[in-house]
Amino acid sequence: MHISSLGPAIKRYRKVAGLTQAELGERTGFDPKTISRFETGTYTPSVEALFMLANAMGVKLKVFFADYGDEDEQRAYLFGVVHKAPPKDLGKLIAAVDHALSKP
Repeated sequence: MHISSLGPAIKRYRKVAGLTQAELGERTGFDPKTISRFETGTYTPSVEALFMLANAMGVKLKVFFADYGDEDEQRAYLFGVVHKAPPKDLGKLIAAVDHALSKP
């Protein structure tokens, strides 16, 4: 994994957790602007900050360093999205999957 992939991974898992940058900031003590800077790669979080972010999002630290070219990591990510989706969004997810799989 390249360090440039860290920011998008933080953003991805924040969204999976259903948190805004402000909510993640409240849970970790970081200013929302700092969360934004972590996500854009302007700032690189320390190891301690990564632990705090992972804890606040309910994920293991290693997810920030996963290789999303790897099939197992892709399946784990998708499982996490489905597992944490609110009941009202499950129908949308099913429709999106059906649509994606119906294309040749």
